[in-house]
Amino acid sequence: MLSVLAVLLALTGLMGGYCRAVVVLPRPTPSWLLQNGVWVPLVAPNPNTPEGRVAQMITELNSGRLKHIPKQARRWIRHNKANPLAPEVLLLRGDAYNAMGAKYTALFAYEDLLDNYPTTPLYGPCLRREYNIACAFLRGYKRKFLGLRILPVNGDALELLRRIQDRQRGSPLAELAGIRVADYYYSDSRFNRAFQSYQDFLRRYPYSQFVVKATIMEVQCLLATFRGVKFDLTPLRNAEAQLESLTQNYPHFAQILQVKALEERIYQIEGHKELEIAEFYIRFSKPGAARYYYNRVINDWPDTQWAKTAKNELVDHFGAEALK
Repeated sequence: MLSVLAVLLALTGLMGGYCRAVVVLPRPTPSWLLQNGVWVPLVAPNPNTPEGRVAQMITELNSGRLKHIPKQARRWIRHNKANPLAPEVLLLRGDAYNAMGAKYTALFAYEDLLDNYPTTPLYGPCLRREYNIACAFLRGYKRKFLGLRILPVNGDALELLRRIQDRQRGSPLAELAGIRVADYYYSDSRFNRAFQSYQDFLRRYPYSQFVVKATIMEVQCLLATFRGVKFDLTPLRNAEAQLESLTQNYPHFAQILQVKALEERIYQIEGHKELEIAEFYIRFSKPGAARYYYNRVINDWPDTQWAKTAKNELVDHFGAEALK
């Protein structure tokens, strides 16, 4: 079942063009300067003008007087939709809610800005705010219900991160959103989903700074989904191929990220698997095949505990001469 925010996001995406026309506004007059993602007045405007009321809201936000800003912003938007500072007021409204801890409510103002003012210079800063809120959601922030903050919003966070990737394709923020989705699934032990997400990330951002990390995490997902030596070794084979490619393409990073340790882990698992096969043939009275696999373990994994076990079992079943 979709959460309230997911439904809101879907409706604004599907119906935005029907309900509200996208507004393209000019930038504020030269008396305003874009600074740290917000428009700020260079000279205090007349407090009785729309611009003066925006300046007052900025002052109140900066001083921590947040309570009345959302209501003031709503009233201002109702009377000044065509004003170039309309995106700024939506951002102020969202920032006030965000600063009060009402992160979920802040998203309604941010979404209004993103849906209706796509050409504003505040578009990128607003997306960054949504990214930070999504990360807070994934860290455990909960939405209020009946006055208590008890409703998890992980699903909404993932939807926000996906929308960031769609809204600003190929940007550094989109990369952060993509890797954050995959990392969340991995931390939640949803390894198959995490593997798919890392694959999707590498397909979307083949030149990202996170390529090495995503490749390593793909290997970790494959190892995490490996069900044991009694089952198919395909995940291990795929992991080996990924590590080989990583070592060839990024030898320096491969050392830093301890690729050798992962390779050693795979090596140990493969030796154990071969020993299991030998023991299987012993149980089903196939001595020739059993000896073959015991010898494979001894020769191909000579420095492991599995080689020692293979030697002991080979002697137990076939005598000391079997080692010759």
